[in-house]
Amino acid sequence: MLLAVETSCDDSAAAFLSADGSVLAQEVFTQPTQMGGVVPEIASRLHMEVLPDMVNRVLASADASLDDVKYFSATAGPGLVGSLLVGLSFTKAAAMALNRPFLGINHLAAHIHIHYSSASKVRFPAVALLVSGGHTALFHMTGWNACTLLGSTRDDAAGEAFDKTAKLMHLGYPGGKALDLLAATGNPDAVDLPSPLGAAHSPEFSFSGLKTAVRLAWETGRYSAEDMAASFRARVCGILTKKLYFQARKLRAVSVLAAGGVTANSLLRESLAAGATRMGVDLFLPPMQHTTDNAVMVGRAALAELDFNPAARSPLSCNAFARWSGEELSRLCC
Repeated sequence: MLLAVETSCDDSAAAFLSADGSVLAQEVFTQPTQMGGVVPEIASRLHMEVLPDMVNRVLASADASLDDVKYFSATAGPGLVGSLLVGLSFTKAAAMALNRPFLGINHLAAHIHIHYSSASKVRFPAVALLVSGGHTALFHMTGWNACTLLGSTRDDAAGEAFDKTAKLMHLGYPGGKALDLLAATGNPDAVDLPSPLGAAHSPEFSFSGLKTAVRLAWETGRYSAEDMAASFRARVCGILTKKLYFQARKLRAVSVLAAGGVTANSLLRESLAAGATRMGVDLFLPPMQHTTDNAVMVGRAALAELDFNPAARSPLSCNAFARWSGEELSRLCC
């Protein structure tokens, strides 16, 4: 029914969804990172190589073809412009050739809408935490059509801090998963690390100073890798959890949503679950396979837009953009 494409960074993804948000077929290709990080030009070229065959495989897996696609959707931004343009151009071309509607989706809204489907049990008001390699932000939601920014990071995102810390400790890149596993055997109180902008009442985040503090402590050679990983993980997860639940109490939320790659972190999932139990609210965490960038979230955001406005469309002039700014987060960005 709806084909969704995601190419905002270095993950190429496609998904075919039914009208109720059910996943009929999906695929994600994560590019190799031999360069120690994402190289935008290389990422763009790899998207061009893998996307056409990926879409064909996804449709074949669902026993469908392009003729069966009623709507097309793709991420327009924020993200790496070169990467975004590959997915956008491919999807808009298919929509134009078949004379089908196209929807350009905001990447931030897409992450939150991983929790949207006809079977969704999210109640409102809600507070959403988006925490990934490129974004860390809190949103107040009074409905799927009303999502207001409460605060975001002033510098680095939490996911970037995880990856850069893991790289510092020679755990590879991206290293969030490796750091999480290493932290399980360490002492979270071993390293005295700061909490920049750590006050619970502030919806703003800052991880640049914490990242620097880790580097300075690591260079002393006094701490084991396990203790450093555990101390860093505990500090970041503590900041994220207390800020989220302060806003949830303040705004009398009945649901708490979390989305983005960092929600794969085991301690964060445990901390969020414990906080929800203490507060008596419903917690919604994405399945592990949908924590990082994927096309299912793009498709569900598009379906949500169509559910509320069946005439929703984006012009074929819809262009990629690197950053999002504003207070009200919308699904359609062009």
